Amino acid sequence: MKTLYWLAAATILIILAAACGSDSSDEGSADIAASFSFEAFGNENFEEGQPISLDTFEGQPIVLNFWYPSCPPCRLEMPHFEAAFQTHKDEVAFVAIQQLGLDSEEEGQKFVEEFGLTYAVGPDTSGTVIKEYDVKTFPTTVFLDADHTVVRKWAGPLNEEKLNELIEEILPAS
Repeated sequence: MKTLYWLAAATILIILAAACGSDSSDEGSADIAASFSFEAFGNENFEEGQPISLDTFEGQPIVLNFWYPSCPPCRLEMPHFEAAFQTHKDEVAFVAIQQLGLDSEEEGQKFVEEFGLTYAVGPDTSGTVIKEYDVKTFPTTVFLDADHTVVRKWAGPLNEEKLNELIEEILPAS
C-alpha cells in the first residue's frame, strides 16, 4: 500500500514539474498575436467583470503572462511582474491570464489580492486563449510589440532582471 502511495505521489510531482516547466525562450516568428478577451478580476485599476481584449491595448506593447494560482513558479515571479508594471506602466500594458482547471476563478481573485496585482488579470474561461498561444508550461510569458507582433515567448519563471531585459526588446525605439 505504501508503494502505491509513493508511486502516486511521484507521478503527481512529475506532472506538476512538467506543467510548471523550466526556463526557455523562443524568438518570435513575427506572428501577429492571437486575439483574446476575458473579464477582469477586480483591482485598483480594473473593475470586476470589466471586458479586456487585445484591442484594449491598441498601439501598446504587451507583456502577456499565463499562470494559475497553485503553480509555485507562477507565485515566485508575480512580485517581479507587479514591480515591472509599476516601472513601465506608461509604456507597456501588462496582462495576466489564468488557466482554469486546477484552480477556480475565486482562487484567481484571491491571488490578485494576495499579490496586490494592479494590472489587467482575468481567467481564460474557455481555454481558447491558452490554446491560441500554444502554452504548454506555466508560467509562460509572451512579449508583443506595439503592433501586437510576437517578439518572444518565455516558458518558465522570470526574475526581475530578466523580465526587464525582455521588456526592453518590445519598447519602441526612441
